[in-house]
Amino acid sequence: MKYLETKNKKFKEKVLSAPMQPGCYLYMDKTGEVLYVGKAKSLKSRVKSYFMNYPKLESRIQIMLDQAMDVQLITVDSEFEALILENNLIKKYAPKYNVMLRDDKNYSYIKVEKVVKGVRDFPRIRLSRDQDDTNAIYYGPYPNNLPLKNILKRLRRVFPYVSCNRRLVQVSDNPLKIDTNNPTPCLYYHIGLCQAPCASLISKNEYAKNFRNIIKFLDGRKNEIIDDLQKQMDKLSKEFKYEEAAELRDRIRDIKYVTQNVTIGRDVDDIIVDTVKKEQRENAINELIEELGFPADKLKNHEDFKIECYDISNIQGTNAVGAMTVMVDGVLRPDLYRRFKIRTKKTPNDFAMLQEVLSRRFRHFMADQNREDEKDESFSVLPDLIIIDGGKGQLAATFKILSNFGLAALVPIIGLAKREEEIFKVQWQFNEDEWPDLALKRFKRIFLPRKSQSLFLVQRIRDEAHRFGITFHRKLRSKQMVKEIEEKFAKD
Repeated sequence: MKYLETKNKKFKEKVLSAPMQPGCYLYMDKTGEVLYVGKAKSLKSRVKSYFMNYPKLESRIQIMLDQAMDVQLITVDSEFEALILENNLIKKYAPKYNVMLRDDKNYSYIKVEKVVKGVRDFPRIRLSRDQDDTNAIYYGPYPNNLPLKNILKRLRRVFPYVSCNRRLVQVSDNPLKIDTNNPTPCLYYHIGLCQAPCASLISKNEYAKNFRNIIKFLDGRKNEIIDDLQKQMDKLSKEFKYEEAAELRDRIRDIKYVTQNVTIGRDVDDIIVDTVKKEQRENAINELIEELGFPADKLKNHEDFKIECYDISNIQGTNAVGAMTVMVDGVLRPDLYRRFKIRTKKTPNDFAMLQEVLSRRFRHFMADQNREDEKDESFSVLPDLIIIDGGKGQLAATFKILSNFGLAALVPIIGLAKREEEIFKVQWQFNEDEWPDLALKRFKRIFLPRKSQSLFLVQRIRDEAHRFGITFHRKLRSKQMVKEIEEKFAKD
């Protein structure tokens, strides 16, 4: 990172405080001209790598960095959104150090073939450098092949398709017969990536159903795919066809990577992306508040709407840690995150560990209320909503701590259970006098609409809490292993 010291203070601060989220980065010279556009799964890791590895970079990039006087960081919600935005920005600014820009042949397109009667009944999907086939639809251009290959590879696991050059024309339905120059299924069939029309194992109509889902994905109609698969899975479950239902469940999980909430279109640039994302986050919060159904005076949207999420990480109780992540107005705020090393428990007990973390968090809050000097922003402001990674047990443990601090009537709490992504809330949190005697009725189960912005929002902060906690846990575990090795050698 020595090279970073040659840059101005503002530049250094941007690099060192870069977010962990996916997004795009734009290096600019002293006049504000964009020199280079790139994308990253983690902006922090990618941008820092330029300065950690400066001597090893190719000369073109070193020259670019020498001229760079500023960097703009744009966060998005997924790697695929970053890919789309990168493409938009390169076309907009034509940066001179994006080497592939100067030759259109270096761009990649996703080529989706059309059916040509009597010639091609089983269309293919390929990457192409040209747009010379009038019987095909092209998506792109994209400046980088690798992300496209990864995306198509994942998509093909869910919706197998043909990629070979064999002649494939259906000549009869019953019996099913495909005219081909090679009827032997290839390796792709055996690893589940092709349905082998060459061996007459699938008709053109069945193949077309699968193929339409791929086009839906590329056209941005991803919710339709998930809904269709979910309906099929539910139907199979009701018919007790559990193995087939499980296969569809796995397909839904696989496709989540490429069907995340991609809201960036091919006309979104660095100027309007903030507006698009702000509107998306606002809608997600409003939708979440409506779905949770807490009293309007207890949970409402406002400026600086704060959500805190808690997660416990440990292995059989060892090196246990608690993680608190924070989201303000739908934006993750790493500067407000906090980690807690569990002090009271050495055996597995997530409920007790969660109670310890929350007790420490709210003791900080109480202490800050009486401080005259500078307060800790992470603890001095109560959240508008608390999300616990877990179900009824974790939720009950949290409610008890809030009650002990006299906060149960102030802060709404929910639990997010991983298995079905279902939400639990304390049914009568703000009216305890009406609680029924049966404890099981104290909790209400809520299912947020699948693939909704509200579900994506709570998943994002929950996943971030898990990532933040497990990173700290691994760090402590590594330290312990080093210590044990050192002690062993010392004895020997």
